[in-house]
Amino acid sequence: MEGTQRLGIVRVYALVFGIAYLGVAAVEVLLKVFGSGTLTVGSEVILRITPLQNAIHWLVGLAVLGSFFAGTAVAKMVARGVGVVFLLVSGLGIFASTFTGKLLGFPGALPVSYNVVHVATMAAALFAGFAAEAAYQGRRTSSSGAGAPGSIAPR
Repeated sequence: MEGTQRLGIVRVYALVFGIAYLGVAAVEVLLKVFGSGTLTVGSEVILRITPLQNAIHWLVGLAVLGSFFAGTAVAKMVARGVGVVFLLVSGLGIFASTFTGKLLGFPGALPVSYNVVHVATMAAALFAGFAAEAAYQGRRTSSSGAGAPGSIAPR
């Protein structure tokens, strides 16, 4: 790890989403071992284990959490990769839900809950990988007491 430096957004993203994806993968396995393999609310599928989807959850969780321990540069690279992949997955899930559902092992269309999670993952990963540093820099500049930002300074 990187000594005593404070954690930036990209490493917080890696820690939180890595643990979350590993948690989802574990819950899927528990659902299969102790139940039907499906979690529903009313008639809506919230979580259903499929072998491919479960493997993806384990891999994403391990890669993202591993990047937390590898440091900021690796976490940023992994966040960018995850963001781009989930941009594609989200697009497929929204615009070709039946194709995506069958591709991932579902009996029909990809459940809406998966699209929501995929879009949230995409947004967080793209922000952490591409925009977090710029957002921090802007906040530091405006809160440093050094006066107005350069773009609106008098000429």
